[in-house]
Amino acid sequence: MRDELSPVIEVLETLDAPIDAFVRDDDAGWDDARLLALLDTMAHAGVPIDLAAIPLAVSDPLAAELNARIDAAPGAVGVHQHGCAHANHQAEGRKCEFGPARDAQAQQHDLRGGRLLLQHFFGERLQPIFTPPWNRCAAHTPALLAGMGFAALSRDRGAPAQQALPELPVDIDWSRQWREGGAAAAARALAQALRERAADGAPLGLMLHHAVMSPDELALLGGWLWRLARHGRLRWQPMAALLPVAA
Repeated sequence: MRDELSPVIEVLETLDAPIDAFVRDDDAGWDDARLLALLDTMAHAGVPIDLAAIPLAVSDPLAAELNARIDAAPGAVGVHQHGCAHANHQAEGRKCEFGPARDAQAQQHDLRGGRLLLQHFFGERLQPIFTPPWNRCAAHTPALLAGMGFAALSRDRGAPAQQALPELPVDIDWSRQWREGGAAAAARALAQALRERAADGAPLGLMLHHAVMSPDELALLGGWLWRLARHGRLRWQPMAALLPVAA
């Protein structure tokens, strides 16, 4: 009998080699209760998760909780920088915090300030990855990040090419798929992304937004991830494990 996850399982059964995948949840610092519910779900599924944390939104209690979880289960939870305030600075066009409306000096000021805040909260646990709010940034932003010692940038797959940093792009916006077509749409998107990553060998990225996830949505995702974590053709990894190894 086919179930909602069948299209995904069918693709996995055709693969000649395993595919690496990661889960990135954006906007840590917003709606802590839903974030902790997501972390509990991921722990039950046995799937690692990386949190893109908004520096100006993280509180001391949240940082303490995340640090305790990171220390208790190394590799299960990762934290990296998600902008600074998650504020739009574009007067027109698509929303962007580090977009072309801001020059390098203004961007660098916020990048450094945000990084210092997260280092205060997480110390050496903070990972050198940057996810820009709304998954987009100006052409000059990657070079600024590289100059500050960041090791990777995570945006949408298909973002404008850049040479300053390695990228760990996301393929699926889970909440958008859920909103537009529920479980069936999410399964179709995941199956298609698996086909594409099987063709090019790149890791698959699943993006979540815990602050807008309903309990039913979270329960379904947890059940799917529990099953997928036990399939030999899909390897869920922390983002840090997928970074290029320095020569």
